[in-house]
Amino acid sequence: MKHRFAIAGGGTGGHVMPALALGEALAQDGHKSVFLGSQRGLETKLVPEAGFELVALSSGQVMGRGLLGKISGALAILGTVAGARRALKQHRSEIVVSVGGYAAMPATLAAVLMRLPIVLVEPNAVPGRVNRLTARFAKRVFPAFDIAADRLDARARSEVLGVPLRQALVDGFASKDARRSPTAPFRLLVFGGSQGARQINEAMMAAAPRLAALEVEVFHSTGEADQGRVSEAYEKAGLPATVVAFERNLPARYAWADIAICRAGALTIAELALSGLPALLVPYPYAADDHQAANAHELEKLGAARRLRGLEDAEAGGAVIVKTLSELFADSDTLVAMQRASRTMARPNAAREITAACCALLEGKASSIAAGDAS
Repeated sequence: MKHRFAIAGGGTGGHVMPALALGEALAQDGHKSVFLGSQRGLETKLVPEAGFELVALSSGQVMGRGLLGKISGALAILGTVAGARRALKQHRSEIVVSVGGYAAMPATLAAVLMRLPIVLVEPNAVPGRVNRLTARFAKRVFPAFDIAADRLDARARSEVLGVPLRQALVDGFASKDARRSPTAPFRLLVFGGSQGARQINEAMMAAAPRLAALEVEVFHSTGEADQGRVSEAYEKAGLPATVVAFERNLPARYAWADIAICRAGALTIAELALSGLPALLVPYPYAADDHQAANAHELEKLGAARRLRGLEDAEAGGAVIVKTLSELFADSDTLVAMQRASRTMARPNAAREITAACCALLEGKASSIAAGDAS
């Protein structure tokens, strides 16, 4: 049986990329999808590029702004619920899947009014505010972390299936050889997202002279702004390093590395798990509800990563990096144990499993309606 889905949400890559992964999985099985997002988020570019239809609503961000901003954002959301309803009716959507973000609110509210089933996908250990507000209406909840089910008060309706990743990325990781046993010279991958991370870059520049005394090779994706400065610092320190502004083939770099220094966003966490790569995590300090710190805490509990603290000051942060890496390089068994722990979180089939569960929900509902009509 083929179904019609609405996938709601967006704003950032952490919301848009899982949404695209779900859309791809649905298309592979012959289902139809329409995306409902904002007029300003990354979805405006990425969704059409992937070949999907986007209904861009004029919702504004409510959280993290002043009082007037929150009021205007809330009014904008309410004003676009009618537009979301029209889109859901026009596309004959049978279900709304929310991937979170402020752009998901109008479609989710419209689904409540239309009595359409709602499914939530929550990739972070601390659920986003939109998913927290709408969880009570959801028929099913698919968190990436077990603790998120409790934070959504949705334990009985939840199943941990992981973060949906696009199939090309999953295939990219799957095509790599098995991870090598960590040995000198150790390989360090450093990155901070598409724009880089100034905090990580500054700490690595401070660490460079002392890292040069270790047997380590570095691959560092810095972002455009810091590439020249970081490259110069490594060269001056005599540290073997490749420095790029942006790396397009991250699966190859994950496979090359023995350990990573990076942020703790949901997509990064899922990719680390998929590749079995240990990490030193530096959560983005301004993430909503400090969710990256919570993600890092969950990996640290599992033994797959360590959280680096004290990087607010570059010199102190550099010392922390050198100390932590020195300890791990002196005990490669710990790195191997971290590899194994990381792989326990790998969920390469998350997108297919979530969409299959959504179809089962719809077909169960259809069966119930048919049974009611027969009686």
